[in-house]
Amino acid sequence: MTRATRAIAALCLSLTVGSAILVEPATVAAHAPSATAPQYTVQPGDYLTGIAAKLKVRINDLLAANRLTMSSLIYPGMKLVVPAGGTLPAAGVTAPTTGTPATYTVQAGDYLSGIATKMGVRLSALLTANQLTTSSMIYPGTKLVVPAGGTLPTSTAPQAPTTPATPAALVYVVRSGDYLTGIAPKLGVKVADLLTLNKLTLSSMIYPGMKLQVPAGGKLPAATPAPSAGVGTGSSAPSTNARLTKVLNFAQAQLGEPYKFNAAGPDLWDCSGLTMAAYAEAGISLPHYSGAQVAYGTAVDWRNQTIQPGDLIFLESYVGSGVINHVGMAISSTQWIQAPRTGDVVRVGNIPSVRVIAVRRILTNG
Repeated sequence: MTRATRAIAALCLSLTVGSAILVEPATVAAHAPSATAPQYTVQPGDYLTGIAAKLKVRINDLLAANRLTMSSLIYPGMKLVVPAGGTLPAAGVTAPTTGTPATYTVQAGDYLSGIATKMGVRLSALLTANQLTTSSMIYPGTKLVVPAGGTLPTSTAPQAPTTPATPAALVYVVRSGDYLTGIAPKLGVKVADLLTLNKLTLSSMIYPGMKLQVPAGGKLPAATPAPSAGVGTGSSAPSTNARLTKVLNFAQAQLGEPYKFNAAGPDLWDCSGLTMAAYAEAGISLPHYSGAQVAYGTAVDWRNQTIQPGDLIFLESYVGSGVINHVGMAISSTQWIQAPRTGDVVRVGNIPSVRVIAVRRILTNG
C-alpha cells in the first residue's frame, strides 16, 4: 500500500468511528484565540465594560471572544483577545504636536465628572487623556492633562453664586456627597425651582462649601454633622454608605448622554447598561438585561415602604403584561434617573405611578 493510499484509508477510518466525527479539529480551532489576534493587557482599575469601550467593540463581542461572562474575574496582566473590528488603545497619551499640553491642578472638593464639566469636555475624554478610570483616586495638587478641545477654567478657585438680593433669603451650604436632586427634597422644594433660582441645570457642577439660594416656601434642614460621603434620601438625614455614593454619583455623571440600545458606556447608554455600569463602581456585577437584574438584591414593597436612593425600579411593557422591559435607579423617594429610549438622553424625572412591577434594593443606605 502506497503512502497516499494509507493516508486516504486513515482519513476514511476517522470519519466512521463512532462519535469522533462530532468533534472536528477545524471547528475547535475556530473558537481558540488566534496566535496573531491582537491582545489587550488588563490594567489596574480596568473592568469589562470599560475595556470594551477602550477597544471600541460591543461588550457582548468582547465576552464571546474571550469566553467570559459579566461576572468573570479579570486581573492586571491578564491577556484578552481583541474582537474583530476592535482597536488597541494608544500606549500612552499623545502629546500635542506643538506647545506644551495644558494641565489642570486638582482643587479640594474636585471630582472627575465635575472637572470634565469645568473643562467643557466629556468625562470619557478626560479619563482617556490621563489614563484614568471612573474609580481612580485624585487629590488636591494632582496635575491633569486637558483633552483636545477642552479649556482651562478662568479661575481654579470655586465661585459662589451671587449673594441673595435680600438678607432674609435662606441659603443652603452644599456638603460633601450632595447632589442637586437630593438637595431639593431636603429643602422641601421642586428641583426645577432650585435650578431656576440659582441659574443651574441638572448637569451643573456643585461642590462642598458652595452656597445655594433656597426657593420660596423651602426651609433649611435641621443641622446635622456633615457625613464624609453622604447621599440625599429625600429626608433631612443623609446616607453614610460610601459604596452607594459611588453608584449614584456615577449615574448622575452621565446625565445628558444619549440613549443607544445595547450600549453600556462610556458615552452611550441603554437602561440596563446604565444601572449595570453604575453598580460596577461599587464592585457589584449585574447582567446587561433588565429582566435579569430583577433577580438581584432584595424585594422592596414599594406600595407600603419608602423607596430609597439606589433602589432599582422595574417597569412592565404595559399595565398587566407582567413583562419587564425597562429599569431605572431611584435617587430619592420620589425621583429616579434613567436612560429612557432611542432619541432621548439620560435624565432625571419623577418615579412613575403606573407600570411599576418590581423594586429591588441592591445596597442599603445604612
